[in-house]
Amino acid sequence: MTKKNIQIVILAGGTGTRLWPLSRQAKPKQFQSLVSKRTLFQLAVARALRTAKLENIFVATNENFISLVRKQAPQILRKNILSEPAFRDTATCLGYAATVLQQRNPGGVMAVVYADHLIQDEKELVRKIQAAAEVAKSGKLSIIEIKSSYPATQLGWVQVQKKLGKVQGEDVFELKRFVEKPNLTKAKKFHANKNYFWNTGLYVWRTDILLNKFKKHLPKTFQRLRKISSNLKNKNLIKKEYSACQKISIDYGIMEKVNPAEVAILPAKLGWSDVGTWSSLKDELSDKKKNLIEGSCLNIDTEGCLIKSDSKKLIVTIGLKNLVIVDTADALLICPKECSGDVKKIVEMLAEKKKLL
Repeated sequence: MTKKNIQIVILAGGTGTRLWPLSRQAKPKQFQSLVSKRTLFQLAVARALRTAKLENIFVATNENFISLVRKQAPQILRKNILSEPAFRDTATCLGYAATVLQQRNPGGVMAVVYADHLIQDEKELVRKIQAAAEVAKSGKLSIIEIKSSYPATQLGWVQVQKKLGKVQGEDVFELKRFVEKPNLTKAKKFHANKNYFWNTGLYVWRTDILLNKFKKHLPKTFQRLRKISSNLKNKNLIKKEYSACQKISIDYGIMEKVNPAEVAILPAKLGWSDVGTWSSLKDELSDKKKNLIEGSCLNIDTEGCLIKSDSKKLIVTIGLKNLVIVDTADALLICPKECSGDVKKIVEMLAEKKKLL
């Protein structure tokens, strides 16, 4: 499928709690400069422009982040910024996006990408989206998945079965099953098996097909989306109906309920990470024993550390290994790399105290 026909929806409404203290409620990780001078969101927009025409690029984000979207990506058409009036997880968000796109382009193909993901091989992503879009035209729900680079326990997985053939030179497989976040023993088995892949959530489907799945598997949400579809200029009605939708992910709400034969898997090598923790960011951007440093820093006998500072303060380390050190104006995080996933617990504690969020 060509660039002319593909519609891209960039999801930019997440809160990124595991990247505290840099990622905050007012400016979460997708709007931060974590991997380059441009923010993750700006990088996602640039990738989208390689895949689709500007008028076919949409951003779905919480209403609190609209000003950040406009500031960081002024080229996005204002009518293509889809404001989420409440945090209702990915099922409602994608159902709403499909509702808007279906009104404008009935039966059009919609690709879902994320503003807070790191993708290093952009050419590969473009090829896979184009092939997945061609598959989606036939009614399949396509997913671009990643061959694991380690036995991840913080990610969902998929298992594939028979090969369906090639589309535009890309291998396509039929889904066998989705697997939730496994324990380490299972993750090691999956990592060693060529039929298992990380589940990225990079979906490509026709909007009408997706909405039919809502009708079958999330009927109450579907009825609210129908009301919205008939009143897309009524902000009060949209807020009321959207906020009343079930809070559930697209995986739980739709994808894990559909017939696996309806789902096509396209394996890819994207240099992909969901940048879910400081540890995953460190491992994606540098070798294991090297330090990843941003800011003023002096190190002696220090290796495998992520050190990031947005202040002029000099950070000095001696004899440290595999630590995360993140210094901001009002908070300092220090923890072993392997514990960086627990930062979310700190955010939950801070939420109770209503401090530093």
